Amino acid sequence: MGQYSNVFKENLMAGSKTVVLDYLFGEGDDINAYQLVRFAESEPWNVLCNGYLLGRLSKANGAWVEVNNGSLGEERILSIGKFIDSQHFNLLPDKIKAHWEDSVQEVIMNNDSSYMVVCRAGIEFDRFRLMFCSFIPELVKDEWAVTFKVYNAAFSDDFEIEVL
Repeated sequence: MGQYSNVFKENLMAGSKTVVLDYLFGEGDDINAYQLVRFAESEPWNVLCNGYLLGRLSKANGAWVEVNNGSLGEERILSIGKFIDSQHFNLLPDKIKAHWEDSVQEVIMNNDSSYMVVCRAGIEFDRFRLMFCSFIPELVKDEWAVTFKVYNAAFSDDFEIEVL
């Protein structure tokens, strides 16, 4: 399946909603490093090792399954799925939109430590900035720094905040 590795590299550069996670599986001398790549929210996760596509995962009815009968094996599928689920980016955009449903139009994950937030038209952006900066640390549960770049609806004003 190595013939697909160049396709992944090209799409990673071009895709604005691409998410890449690094994942380690195994123990001791039998440990492997994987890249988990998702090009868009609606697409499955691609599992790569050393640039080779090993399989694709998707969550259906609350369970992680392999798409197109790859070669990952049930133990790896469950472990990778658990790892993906443990990443708060799957929940954080929805939490932000739910908390500020009248103010936030969209939350886009750039990667697991960077998000773009786009506000709705007609809100008082300076007031929203104060509310967002004071409460966003309560929503972030990651153990690493997370940066939010927040834009007004017209993209004519913005601010950035890093939550540790």
